[in-house]
Amino acid sequence: MDNKKRNIVLTLIVLLAIGFASVSSVLVINGLLAIGENSEDFKIIFTSASIDGTQRNDVISESKTAISYETKVLSLIDEESTLEYEATNTSRNYDADVQIVCNIVDEDENIIEGENEYVDMTYAPKSMELLAGETKQGSITAKLKKAVTEPMDIHIKCTLNGTPKERDELPTTTTTSKVEEGEPNFPEPDLGNDKLIPINLANDGTVTVANTEEEWYDYDNKEWANAIILIDSPSKIYNVGDVVLEDDIESYFVWIPRYRYQIFDDGNYTEAINDIPIENGKEIQIEFETNDVTPSTGSTKGSWLTHPAFTNFNVNGLWVGKFETGYDYELGGSLNWIQPDRVLIKPNVRSWKKIAIKNIFMTAYNYERDLDSHMMKNTEWGAAAYLSHSKYGINTEVRINNNSNYLTGYAGFEKDAASSTDESKTLPYNTETGYLASTTGNITGIYDMSGGVEEYVAGYKSGQFCASGYCSGFTAEDMTTYEKYIDAYSSESTLASWNNRILGDATGEMGHFYSYKGYYKNSWYNDNSSFLNTSSIWFTRGGMCGMQERAGQFCFRVNLGKDYDQIGFRVVLAPTN
Repeated sequence: MDNKKRNIVLTLIVLLAIGFASVSSVLVINGLLAIGENSEDFKIIFTSASIDGTQRNDVISESKTAISYETKVLSLIDEESTLEYEATNTSRNYDADVQIVCNIVDEDENIIEGENEYVDMTYAPKSMELLAGETKQGSITAKLKKAVTEPMDIHIKCTLNGTPKERDELPTTTTTSKVEEGEPNFPEPDLGNDKLIPINLANDGTVTVANTEEEWYDYDNKEWANAIILIDSPSKIYNVGDVVLEDDIESYFVWIPRYRYQIFDDGNYTEAINDIPIENGKEIQIEFETNDVTPSTGSTKGSWLTHPAFTNFNVNGLWVGKFETGYDYELGGSLNWIQPDRVLIKPNVRSWKKIAIKNIFMTAYNYERDLDSHMMKNTEWGAAAYLSHSKYGINTEVRINNNSNYLTGYAGFEKDAASSTDESKTLPYNTETGYLASTTGNITGIYDMSGGVEEYVAGYKSGQFCASGYCSGFTAEDMTTYEKYIDAYSSESTLASWNNRILGDATGEMGHFYSYKGYYKNSWYNDNSSFLNTSSIWFTRGGMCGMQERAGQFCFRVNLGKDYDQIGFRVVLAPTN
């Protein structure tokens, strides 16, 4: 401990009048293994580290073979500090049996025999099998078991010893060299076929065809990639730099790049607190990755999980409808039909509502089959919501679309604005007020994730197709045929079984939950938070224009799947070209 840190600690002792133990650990990988001529092919590296739930990749050495860290000050008996890490076997030819050995050492790293009387150290796991290309998690926890009266440093050295095992065949996926070299691993937008046209979007909404050889998006600056699909106009040809007429545009989409995120809450809640809700929104830690990288499979707080919205299709990203799906009402006809040719995903159009969930599903599914179009899943909503609340997005609650005419892309002048059509209370997407309703806080993001119409998403209570006298139209055979397009939740789900969440879907992880003024609400902006149950078997997201503070990108409610005047939907594309 350097002098500066020691002075701080001494000050704390004076103020608190208690003892403490500060534990300094060095976690080292033994990468020099005797495997003959193939030794250069066998290497294990650290790819992630967090301390007490906070991402700390800065403690990983430049070579990625060591982690050096200090715990927080431990001042109370049973107080703990935990390092969580991910280790990756970058070899293609060798699996590894890894044994983890930890010892208490002196400042010269000489082993001190026996247990330390002040601190318990636990290691999980103590051994692991690490297949070629595989990533696994481990943890080291220091727990104070006896108070001390003087400052004390305890040094721990842990070594991961890997014994290589030659493989009979090469793995299908490996960690890419970009991860090993510490280079960015951003998944480029997949434009699929020639129907998706990349665009630049000016602040006033002017659309020009983007040059993909130049920078046309910048997620570090919250500028997300946008693309359009044109109305079928064979006579219309647009080249790079051309301004595209709004009348020629059928739909707008926004690219959500594949990423992994650090789990910030296990989401294992089954009871609501009877109290005034608190607001507990926090920046979600996100790291972009391509599908060449072995997915992270964490399941506990502080560990990393490749978002399931991407692993479901094994894609490098998803194109999410920039606005709620609209409908050309001038064409007339019934709204409650399967009509993929009526889809409009544009600003300033009326949202498509009064359509039952089976008709929504088939309309979206048949919209652009070559681009694997489909109704937005509940986990896909979660992927967009989480990215919005990271350093790459607006990182707060998006503004409600309070337009009571259900026009897409609008925003209220106030955070919890009441529904209105008054221009002094609601303005469109291409204004300073409008930007606040975007997931980026600027015009490049996704709109209508709060308010507008509430949106059905493809997430249902497993095995149940009818509720309260209404049947959704889906069958058990449908759920097999379209399995990857629908999130299935536990058949035992109830109104408050938030523990039945799918990690990443932005439901259970938004706890704690509160029973307040007749609603279940979460601690992320007090949005409504009702889970699937026997009476309501399909999820809805975002809330509607009149819900005020109860709406938001973390709002989730439930319904029958029936056609309602205030419920619509959103389209997602999952191209794999």
